[in-house]
Amino acid sequence: MRYQSTNEQNEKLSVTIYNDHFGLVKEERQIHSNVPCEEVQYLDVAKKIETDSIMISGVHVLELNYDFDLVSKAKLLEKYLDETIYIYDKKTKEKLPLRLLSVNDGIIGERIDSKEIIINPEGELVLPSLPAGLIAKPALLWKVPKASLNQKIKVSYLTKGISWDANYVLNLKDKEFEFTGWVAINNQSGTMYENAELKLIAGEVNRIKEITPLYDNNRIYNDEMVVYSSEPSFEEKSFADQHMYTLNRPVTIKDEQEKQINFLNITGGKYRRIYEVDRYSDKPEIKIEIDNNKENNLEIPLPKGIVKVYQADSDDLLEFIGEDEIPHTAKKQPLTLTLGKAFDIVCESKETNRYEEENLEFVEYHYYFNNQKEETVTIKVDHSIHDRGWEMVEASHDYEKTTSNNVLFNVEVKPDEVAAVSFKYVIDRTIYIKNRN
Repeated sequence: MRYQSTNEQNEKLSVTIYNDHFGLVKEERQIHSNVPCEEVQYLDVAKKIETDSIMISGVHVLELNYDFDLVSKAKLLEKYLDETIYIYDKKTKEKLPLRLLSVNDGIIGERIDSKEIIINPEGELVLPSLPAGLIAKPALLWKVPKASLNQKIKVSYLTKGISWDANYVLNLKDKEFEFTGWVAINNQSGTMYENAELKLIAGEVNRIKEITPLYDNNRIYNDEMVVYSSEPSFEEKSFADQHMYTLNRPVTIKDEQEKQINFLNITGGKYRRIYEVDRYSDKPEIKIEIDNNKENNLEIPLPKGIVKVYQADSDDLLEFIGEDEIPHTAKKQPLTLTLGKAFDIVCESKETNRYEEENLEFVEYHYYFNNQKEETVTIKVDHSIHDRGWEMVEASHDYEKTTSNNVLFNVEVKPDEVAAVSFKYVIDRTIYIKNRN
């Protein structure tokens, strides 16, 4: 006898979703049958289940099959080739029996009574029964030792087709910001997760290879989006060199659904607006810098995601001013967002002189800025030096040597002011020749 287990028997369901479009499903079900059973049909599993990931406890499984030959019009008709089907006429209430000959290019049948061939008959197709082997939804089929059942079973498996991403909204005010974070969950795995415990893993988990789904239904995307606009409801903690976010309430995730859940609300933080140039810039890039510390109401790990940035205009209406993507960001690691190019700041850079003295080569470089804005701006000059064995000789402003090939200047430029940064460095050609040899 075959016993059927459905998700209505779930006593506990939890879903852990990873960044790389897969999830771990864990279920606990109570199964009960007074009649001895030798097969258990475990229903309501994901269509994109990875069958080599299944773990079962609570019952001794001798053999496991994944049945995914689902009912469809094409498959039903293919099963009835050379069999009798019926065409139902709604007007006459009569059924015309046909022997099904082909379904490749429309329906071709042979009348049972006259042996005439009929192509694409009009009327409703009626099939006597569901052919063996076809099922309405995918299922795991276990062969078990024949016995009555009355136990709790635990089943877990990985599935493709479910993913999560973080997205953020940053509202810039005069000196402070409001920062909101959302978790966007996209479920295309082929099943619904009802009243599930939800965990999200932020980080890169190694997968050996891309697994081709055993069954890939034609996915129908809809525009349904469920949005929760509540206070943050995730608990964050470190886990196995990743970060885990656990929702503090059960959640239902429908198949073919995108759901957004709020996980971050920060107000009163401070930010810096700077402008950055390098030797190839004609316009400075607009940058927003945010310290990820307690003094700024943060000091939290942030999952990677896109940050959309808004600012109020003179009519006090919010306008979109740019977006950027942040990587997985550890707590205390600052955030830097690039929003676009500055319109009212003109910059120019050029090498103004290069000359040699014995084995030394001297290079002079200048950056020029014209600030046409109505406020003072800070411009960060990130200059790269490709020559080996160089040393700074003189500079008009303080600088920081950030790498062996880069120096960084921070320059304040007042409104309607033209400012310049100049510096000279020397290259020891003897070091360069030794390195080449």
